[in-house]
Parts: sequence; structure tokens; C-alpha cells
Amino acid sequence: MKIEMPTKSTPIICQGITSSTGAVHIERALAYGSNIVSGISRDKSITRFMDIPVFANVKEAVHKTKPVVSVIFSSPSRVFADAEEAIKAHIPLIICTTTHVPYHDILRMRELAQKHHVYLIGPASPGIVVPEQVLAGNMPANLFPKGSIGIVSRSSSLTYESVQQLSENELGVSTCIGIGSGTLLGTSFVPIVESLLADSKTKAILVIGKTNSQFEMELAEFLKKKKPKKPIFVYLSGRSQKQVSSLPLLGYEAETGDVVSCKRKICETAGMIVIQRFDKIGEHIKNYLSRENQTQNK
Repeated sequence: MKIEMPTKSTPIICQGITSSTGAVHIERALAYGSNIVSGISRDKSITRFMDIPVFANVKEAVHKTKPVVSVIFSSPSRVFADAEEAIKAHIPLIICTTTHVPYHDILRMRELAQKHHVYLIGPASPGIVVPEQVLAGNMPANLFPKGSIGIVSRSSSLTYESVQQLSENELGVSTCIGIGSGTLLGTSFVPIVESLLADSKTKAILVIGKTNSQFEMELAEFLKKKKPKKPIFVYLSGRSQKQVSSLPLLGYEAETGDVVSCKRKICETAGMIVIQRFDKIGEHIKNYLSRENQTQNK
């Protein structure tokens, strides 16, 4: 099941809308043109906020405003209860921006989301940006020029730098999704890449990976079977690091550089185009696409 990416008309709900963090980012989302239809606040005396209807629980908000995306700005101690509400209300796409969520809560959230067949992005997700259409989360949407490169990333800072490089090389973004930087996450690269492959606006995909993650390996296995026609670029961070990294869940320990080298080979075998220098991401993608266009026009 692919993720349905939000558009300008997609109804979005905000859980934690009256929190200091939620208020700031929802104001920015509204200014960007996102369709925020309702919010959730534990303060039952609040019924409207920024001219948006506010409800005491998700079930009532879903019944009255029909959201298909929820953005959660809750505190770490509150986030499981809020995610559980959204999942049990069958909101198809839930974006959890909260950081420092306890591991046992993440595991419970992920299991519950899988059981109810909804997608949970995060925790610690900066959200989703579809340039000139929707901001759902806390990304600086003004940095994203509209274009045809889909981005899925584990790192906020590397995402923004790569977008700057794309802009400098006269390229833009179709959709950008930050899945979170933590060890445990609700969604891997696979369903998002699958969705971007099906998106007509997206002509190429940039994947920004992270040390100590099996998501790149899972994506490689998926792509071997899928054999996509769109080019998929991947940058694997941590190549120059040499400290020992442990992956206790896998019973594995190796130098970080060795892990990245192994991942690079697996990604290349799966047909991905590995970019080894981060400062050359924009230039590399532009040159590759230019060569492809020249080949097709011959």
C-alpha cells in the first residue's frame, strides 16, 4: 500500500495545536496555504484557534472535519496517547514531529499503526513539504523550489543543504519527506519511495541515509524486485567517520566507514546511484539528468 502524498486540498488536523510549538508551525502552515481543517486541545474551553475549529478528541474532529493527515506536536509524555487516538480514528497518514519519545512508546505506536493499516512517519519527523502546495510539519518550506526531484531523508540539516544545492543547479523539489532521525521509526524508506515512483511530478528521487540503519538495505531489496525506470540517487552519511559503531539488535559491530562502504555496494547492486561527496549532490544529479536527456534526444 502506497502513501497518498498530501496536496493543497488535503484536509489536515493538528494535534497539540495550542502548544507553543504547534501554534508556531500551524501559523506557518496556514500562511503557506495548507488546508488545516481542525485541531486538538486538551483545554476544553478552547473551541477555535487561529480561526480553526478545535476539538477535545480526535474521534469528534474526524467525524466533523474528515482529515486524512494528522500532524502531532505533543510532548514526549503525551505523544503515545495522541498517536493512539489518531491511529484508532483511522487517519491514513500520521506525522509525529515529537523528539525524545521513549523507545517502548515508539514500538507500541508502530505496532498499532501496522495493525490499523495506517502510516506513521516519525517520531522526530520534520514532516512533508510539497512546494507551493502544502506544509505539514516544521520544515522551512520557503527554502524548497518547485521541481521534479523527490526527497526522502533521515536528516533535516542534510535535507536543507541538499535542497540549496538543487536550487543552485536550477533543479527543484516535487515532494520532500523527513522520516525522522531516530533509531526506531514508524515508516522506512520503502513505502515512500514506492509512492514517489508512482508520482507523475517526480522524475528522480534523492534518498539521504544515515549510519546505523537497515532502511537502505530494505530499500535495495525492494528496488531489485521493482526495477524502477526513474533514477534513484542515494547519499550515505558517515563515510569519513572511523569510530566503532555497534548495532546490538543485529549482533553486529564494525567501524562506521566499513558499514557505509558495505551499504554503498549493496545500493549500487540494486541500481541506485550513490553520491559519495555531499557537497556535489546538486551538481551530480544535474549532470546525470542532463546526460540522460541528451541520450533520449538522440
